[in-house]
Amino acid sequence: MSAIHDIPDEQLRRGDIACTILCQMDFRANPQRWWLGYGPLTAGGVEYQGTGDVIKISAMNITYGMSAGMVRFSIPNASPEMVARCDNQAVEVNNRLCRIFYQLFSTIERGDDHAGRLIGDPISIFTGRMRDMRSTSTPDSRSIELEAYGRLSRQGKPAYGRWTDADQRARYPGDTGLGLLASLRDKSVVWVPGS
Repeated sequence: MSAIHDIPDEQLRRGDIACTILCQMDFRANPQRWWLGYGPLTAGGVEYQGTGDVIKISAMNITYGMSAGMVRFSIPNASPEMVARCDNQAVEVNNRLCRIFYQLFSTIERGDDHAGRLIGDPISIFTGRMRDMRSTSTPDSRSIELEAYGRLSRQGKPAYGRWTDADQRARYPGDTGLGLLASLRDKSVVWVPGS
């Protein structure tokens, strides 16, 4: 994968460059590589299948070198077959890697270079973990949503969950050290120094 600074300035400053989105979703049994266009596309040595306008991607907050936050993928007009495959996919989806890239391309012909020619390798803009694939069906429509969470989206969470009695017993079976914690909510505890 390249970075924007690997592309010569004269190409970037001409104003005839556009970009598209590439996505790699490492589902357990059937990894997917797709892009927001039509037909197959080979970029950075990887082949991506075009999805056209079938898949929608939520707005992303992009910061240099970081992938905080969450990205939501949706298929607003899913087929009944897609919805049927979506159900009970936690093992296939949850905590699996998801990457999103920009791919720059030329918008005009110049000399022997054709419009649509790729410029540089894909540029990574998001790396995260997928979870919570779900479908919604009504008599009039069907949709599928999948969320991916960036590396820093879990920054403020404890490493092994919350400090509750249930979490403590899951980590250390038989430990009752936090059993009274729930009863102490909204109570003041006065510690009396020992003599």
